[in-house]
Amino acid sequence: MRKTWVKRENIYYKPFYKDKSKMFLLLIFLVGISFIAYQLPSVQQLRRKHKEMMQSLGSKQLDDDFDGGGGVASGKDGNLAVPATQDADAIKIIRGIRLFDYDAYKPNYKGNFKCLDGSREIPFDHLNDNYCDCVSDGSDEPSTNACSNGRFYCKYQKRHITGRGLDVWVWASRVNDNVCDCCDGSDEWTTNANCQNHCA
Repeated sequence: MRKTWVKRENIYYKPFYKDKSKMFLLLIFLVGISFIAYQLPSVQQLRRKHKEMMQSLGSKQLDDDFDGGGGVASGKDGNLAVPATQDADAIKIIRGIRLFDYDAYKPNYKGNFKCLDGSREIPFDHLNDNYCDCVSDGSDEPSTNACSNGRFYCKYQKRHITGRGLDVWVWASRVNDNVCDCCDGSDEWTTNANCQNHCA
């Protein structure tokens, strides 16, 4: 009679933990669950920060500043002052910059402002002084029309909750030129252009 040799592992039942393919799939599943659980606090923090920034930028009191109302005082350097009815710790955004560049428009350890392209450093009080110091990118004059190649980012920015979206901006040379370039009229706050908000 002819003998047939059969491998030992094919005769006996193989436990689940010894099956490499199943264990690999289980490992991928557990890693995915762990990653989602790890990201949940970050997503919640992002949503909370997004909500705070939208409240700071999109409140009715800040809107009054653009249409000539008395809700917000605008500093001589173009900064948005916090209304008296708001908390002193509210977020202060320099007019005409992106939220992405918020930290870049703070004094560094030397008390200076560094141009966004890194070309040079200038004293922080030279920011928005109506003189173009960062001639390569015009980033030191986000709230004035001193730099022809600078960018003024409109107040209205259509964004997904994750922060994705295209930046809405106009050339800084078009700021306060009596022409409403931004759909919300945020580029004309010292003129009588009487811009209407037609972003919707």
